[in-house]
Amino acid sequence: AAVQTAPRRQPARRRLAIRCLRRAGLQAASASTAPEVRNASNFGAYKIADTMTEFDDAQGAEAGETRAKASLMTPEKKPSAPPAALEAALEKTPVDLFSLTSAGADEPWETRLQYAAESEGESLVTLGPASEAEVEEFTGKLEQLAATCGCDCTVVHAVRKEGGADGARDGGGVEARTGAEHEGKEAREGREGAKDAKPSTLTKFVLVRKLPSEGRHLDLRVAVVGNVDAGKSTLVGVLTGPTSFLDDGRGLARSRVLRHKHEAETGRTSSIAEDQHMRLNTRGQCLAMERHQRHAALDQSETAKVVSFIDLAGHERYLRTTVYGLTAHEPDYVMVVVGANHGITRMTKEHVGMAIALHVPLFVVVTKVDLCPEPVMKETMKSLTRLLKLPGARKQPYVVRTLDELMVAVRSFGRTAITPVFTISSVDGTNVPLLRQFFNLMPSRRAWVNQKDMPAEFLIDQHFNVPGVGLVVAGTLISGVVALNHVLLMGPDNQGKFNPVTVRSIHHMRAAVHALLPGQTGAFVVRSRTKDHVRSFGIRKGMVLLEPSMNPVATKSFTCDVLVLHSQTTMRVNYQPIVYARNVRQCVRIAAMDKEILRTGVRARVTLEFMYRPEFLQPGTKVLFTEGKTKAIGTIRELLE
Repeated sequence: AAVQTAPRRQPARRRLAIRCLRRAGLQAASASTAPEVRNASNFGAYKIADTMTEFDDAQGAEAGETRAKASLMTPEKKPSAPPAALEAALEKTPVDLFSLTSAGADEPWETRLQYAAESEGESLVTLGPASEAEVEEFTGKLEQLAATCGCDCTVVHAVRKEGGADGARDGGGVEARTGAEHEGKEAREGREGAKDAKPSTLTKFVLVRKLPSEGRHLDLRVAVVGNVDAGKSTLVGVLTGPTSFLDDGRGLARSRVLRHKHEAETGRTSSIAEDQHMRLNTRGQCLAMERHQRHAALDQSETAKVVSFIDLAGHERYLRTTVYGLTAHEPDYVMVVVGANHGITRMTKEHVGMAIALHVPLFVVVTKVDLCPEPVMKETMKSLTRLLKLPGARKQPYVVRTLDELMVAVRSFGRTAITPVFTISSVDGTNVPLLRQFFNLMPSRRAWVNQKDMPAEFLIDQHFNVPGVGLVVAGTLISGVVALNHVLLMGPDNQGKFNPVTVRSIHHMRAAVHALLPGQTGAFVVRSRTKDHVRSFGIRKGMVLLEPSMNPVATKSFTCDVLVLHSQTTMRVNYQPIVYARNVRQCVRIAAMDKEILRTGVRARVTLEFMYRPEFLQPGTKVLFTEGKTKAIGTIRELLE
């Protein structure tokens, strides 16, 4: 079409346009196509919108060279089609379960559902596509089975497809015919359509969730990262508030999240806010309190699932705090917040790279769509697509705007390369209910129930002294169960020793509890079991509380396999980066390595030594090294001393 409409008075431009269109067609058919053209089905309809002559100054191209640009058209209103593999899986069996740890695929769906309910506490069950009578029959069986497992069933979405003839009849280009001939052809087409017609089908998505008992509930931990002024704290304030609560555009929602006075004055988060929770019941309804009850104690009898948000800083000067939050707080997922009016910045790329390096699944939320012009919004989405499809990321962006697309995103996220992208506004509430439903349906990546019988291990990331109470340590329980009057070992101190302490009080979500379960964050009041006061133990971030039966030993040096992600200099022996390993953050020295120098993209086995004090580490732990713009990822293989 572009060639046919080219003006005749410019034959040279016409020839250049023909060559560009041919080149674009060859590129679209090859594997090295631009990401926008190769994966056109995700963000809407793409086409060769314009062919023009321009100069490519950035790459030093010769004058007069032309190229075809693939521009993003306005997405259609109908939902994008789900992947073909997912559609085929749905057509195989009328009942399908979405769970991260389930029994074998050859087991009956009843057995897999019972196993998922016991191990994970929830499962998203797909009934259909099948006839309405079959779906209703399976729904009744599902409700009976859920009642025996102590679960509740909720239909979150239903899709009905009306029956019709296979294929579409082409009515274009038909020659004129008499009325009798036309009526006879319509009758024949009607009879053929009746033979080929398919019955209407129904598909139900049912959420099966365990009923809360004895304060037990599901936990989902989400780290919130993104550039400064992207709206992270505002979004967390809206999600943790009541369903009808929205921001006023002047900082109302973020006032629920910010912890310090200077944060409220500048509007920038400088610390880790981990006390933000979205409480849900068995049917996915939000149990948030009103704004004036922010510090009130919570009644957790109806709480079946808790989504804990870890609000991290976005400014470049607080990058070390953000890295510590990603490594120490063990998030299940990472929510990357992008401002639609600011686009993709350098800090956004840094945060996405760290999440991918730590192997934490991520999804993207584009905020401020109410005040962003359409051309700027299109450019932001195109930049986001290019970032996620880089060779190091290899993600498949999938924009979610309807419930049908949400079901596809939930069933594919975490198991495939699909990365959900939400476009929301915290002021007018655009697509905020879709994001709430996404958190309601997403399971935890870890089966915390299997960690109950393990020895207790508690990571300390905060400590403070309360007058009249004593020393309080806060953090995350990785394994085991900690109850009142539990005796644990706290350490290591500066000399590498572990000291016995007693847990005198336990708090979880601002309420006193009798025990803390695996995967939950909480705070302990600890007392020393020796004559020495607990303050003399040198409490600090990076310590742990462990079961005495583990016989813990502090580590001064260790060996790990390292991959250098980016480095502007060469690293040799005695190079001193900062290492992040769970809640440990300390400067280390390269004592030895199997290669002479380390540069970008080089893998090596490196022996590291802590510079100041020994730490408690375990083999297999992921570690992250940073020093300026130098970044490397590794895995601990051996503890030396």
